Amino acid sequence: MKEAYLVDYARTAFTRAHPRKPETDGWANTRGDALLAKVIDALLERTGLDPQAVEDLSVGCALPVKDQWSFGGRYPLWLSQRLGPHGRACASRQIDQQCGSGLAALRSAAREIQAGAVEVAMAGGFENMTRVPMGPALFKEGVLTTPSTLQNAPWLELDLALNMGLTAERLAESAGIARNELDKFTLESHQRAARANAEGHFEGERLALANPAGETIARDANIRPDTSAARLAGLDPVFLEGGRITAGNSSPLTSGAAATLLMSATAVERHGAKPLARIVAFADVGVAPESMGAGAAAAAQQALAQAGLRPEQIDAWEINEAFAAVPLHAMCQLGLDPARVNVWGGALALGHPLGATGVRLAGTLSRILAERGGRYGCATACMGGGQGIAVILERM
Repeated sequence: MKEAYLVDYARTAFTRAHPRKPETDGWANTRGDALLAKVIDALLERTGLDPQAVEDLSVGCALPVKDQWSFGGRYPLWLSQRLGPHGRACASRQIDQQCGSGLAALRSAAREIQAGAVEVAMAGGFENMTRVPMGPALFKEGVLTTPSTLQNAPWLELDLALNMGLTAERLAESAGIARNELDKFTLESHQRAARANAEGHFEGERLALANPAGETIARDANIRPDTSAARLAGLDPVFLEGGRITAGNSSPLTSGAAATLLMSATAVERHGAKPLARIVAFADVGVAPESMGAGAAAAAQQALAQAGLRPEQIDAWEINEAFAAVPLHAMCQLGLDPARVNVWGGALALGHPLGATGVRLAGTLSRILAERGGRYGCATACMGGGQGIAVILERM
């Protein structure tokens, strides 16, 4: 099997999505595929890579309906000013693996290279959660449906499995994670993200791009440096009366896109590229759908086993903060040092544009390894429906 390398990574600023108040979202009038096209163009421009060298494009999107249906990944390719006119021979696909869609796109691109099928590939993801809101609204509209034969399946708590907030409640309860622990972790995420932003750590990945109104969107809108333990403690549970999951310790609705450039060893040498990281292992697993948040830890454990590594050998972790309960559960299961987990904050503060998040996890992880000098990093996420996906990277 050939080696695959993550050469470059970039993303849009992540905005606050609001289906009922679109004026709050700087990307409200921009299709998700158009956002991804902007990131693709930026990557090709700053690397100086000939667009005709790109042979494959994988696109992640958790809700590929309405204007997020991309015709098998063709729309982002055609909307790219650089790739579109020159990339007609470039293969593409759109992947829905829920919150892991971006990592699944990265896995697809990496495996094409590892199999020797292509030398240069791109993997990206997008979600505009103002234009295409979360599942419950789409179920009400009839855009999303469930098979009638599953409605009364004795082995499946479907109403629970389809409500991510209730699965987070289930995870927190089963793992014995108290409300104050969830809020404390959330506060730390905002503080870390605010500190990383102030210190310029996101400048190498976050692009300043214009929306259709000509406004430059350059700031992540979800980071709240002024939040406090008292403010978080004052929020009511939103999914279960007397529960632990609040709007504060859940990731916010977010719009954004992210993309990576991957190459084989031969392509790295041919194009004079300087990779950020080598892709060591990918793993995805299934878990009980009613406890879907447990998937992050389970996938990480499988990826570690594939790579022959122990948790203490991982210098940096990116564990998706869909809910604060998810990384806290994974940290407990894997025995992790909190100082190595989400060191620049996570989705609680940065936001969680579903299809783009996995790309951000891996891309940010590669940059953290480069800046901090660590060798190995692991990015992992849980997924709706009861799954987990993880990747292990090695710093170059």
